[in-house]
Amino acid sequence: MTTTLLLIRHGETDANVQRRYIGRTNVPLNQNGHAQAAKLRTALADHTITTIYHSPYQRTHATALHLGDNLHADLRLAELDFGDWEHLTYDEIPDRDHLDKWYDDPWRLAPPNGETLHQLDHRLTLWLYDIIRLHPNQTIAAVSHGGPLRWLLAKYLHRDTAQFHTLRLPPGGHAILKLTEGDLR
Repeated sequence: MTTTLLLIRHGETDANVQRRYIGRTNVPLNQNGHAQAAKLRTALADHTITTIYHSPYQRTHATALHLGDNLHADLRLAELDFGDWEHLTYDEIPDRDHLDKWYDDPWRLAPPNGETLHQLDHRLTLWLYDIIRLHPNQTIAAVSHGGPLRWLLAKYLHRDTAQFHTLRLPPGGHAILKLTEGDLR
């Protein structure tokens, strides 16, 4: 049995425009982000979405509201925890050596007091197992963030986690992933 996942990145925020690391900071959509979210309903009209999951942050919730009303917040869909780098731009991060090492090996190295890709992978895999068991042969929307969505696309669509840093899903963008429980092994 296959579950269809509509992977949706929340609409734009001012922090996105400023290119800030925003993981666990609860920022709202900006005007453009609300417009992007409104367009998703039309863009995804051909899909019968049974359930909409979103991270517990207002930017994903506001985006999800445009898709329907069967909403479920799930912390496992949260953005990567950027720890001490939260709300900083690339240029504002003081420890350049640590930043460079993190870009080279985010699987094992985290931002100070943050999260590794291994930890992100663990929570997303647990979420996927739950979703596939709960929603066989259904179409589910997952409104999340750039990091988790790029990870899911790299791992399950492209089958190459090295593509994590090169994949792009713009704010308000979406991708479709079809998975069975066997795909998670």
